[in-house]
Amino acid sequence: MSDTRFADRLEDGRRRRWRRIAIWTLVVVLVALIAWVIWFSSLLALQGVKVDGETTMSESQIRSQAGIRKGEPLVRIDIPAVEARIASMERIESVTVKRSWPHTLRIEVVERTSVAWLSVGGTIRGLDRYGVDFRTYSEAPKGLLEAQVTVGDTRQRQQTLESVAAVIDLIDSKDRELRKRVQAVSASSKDSIELNLTKGRTVVWGSDASSPRKLVVLRALLKIDAKRYDVSAPDQPATRK
Repeated sequence: MSDTRFADRLEDGRRRRWRRIAIWTLVVVLVALIAWVIWFSSLLALQGVKVDGETTMSESQIRSQAGIRKGEPLVRIDIPAVEARIASMERIESVTVKRSWPHTLRIEVVERTSVAWLSVGGTIRGLDRYGVDFRTYSEAPKGLLEAQVTVGDTRQRQQTLESVAAVIDLIDSKDRELRKRVQAVSASSKDSIELNLTKGRTVVWGSDASSPRKLVVLRALLKIDAKRYDVSAPDQPATRK
């Protein structure tokens, strides 16, 4: 191999090495630039918050609870932390927070809805379908049943509220005719739920287990003229005058 050809090959190898170095340098610079734009610059920073799903609450209340600042890079916002702060509000049943590039945070909430009301220390409180006592009313809300729960132990009381709420929610959604006859729901434990009907009638419901089956049985049982209907064991219903 001549000296000229050897020199040409050596020079060509150097050019290829420098080209690779230049390419990798460019890649590193581009990655660093993209990272800076996303994580530190104001180009993709938060400029607005959009709230959807609120009914009894205001957007400003939810935005304030979210605890986020305009100008913060969108990617650096701690989404789980924002969701946790909003979820801690007593009227919020669920919340989803999403980034909407390039400058917006979207907050979608589902507010709790009362299925009944109860008196807690003389204060009227709303009860949602999961048995959560979540809001205060100035007076007994029209159209809602009263839940009369007489349980002292905190844990047992909550279990009872959950069972009572589940039964009320079932009746509300599956049998509006029966709902019109129910005046209140009482319980001294999660296994001793009773429906107080019009005309002084009572339904012994028991626990919230097998509630759909109990509802079917009760529809037939109410055709009998009686004062007390027992569907706590739906396969062995009973009536008493």
